[in-house]
Amino acid sequence: MKIHTLKIQPKYFKAVRLGLKNFELRKDDRNYQVGELVILKEYENGSYTGKEIKNIPIRYILRDCPEYGLKEGYCILGF
Repeated sequence: MKIHTLKIQPKYFKAVRLGLKNFELRKDDRNYQVGELVILKEYENGSYTGKEIKNIPIRYILRDCPEYGLKEGYCILGF
C-alpha cells in the first residue's frame, strides 16, 4: 500500500487533528488513489515541527472539475 507524506501548515494541521477538516486540496502530482494512506507532517517556517498525523486513509478523490473552480492539475483528497 502506498503512503504519501505531506507537509501541512499549522492552522490546517490543527483543524484535521480536531476533526474539523476531513479533506486536503493538493497538486495532483502523486497519482493518489482511494485506499492509499496519508501522513500529515506539520511544517512551519521552513522546517517540520515534529507533530504528525499518521495513516489517514484516502476515501474519496475529486478531480477534473474546472466548472466548480478546481484548477487543472489539482485534486481534493477526502479522508
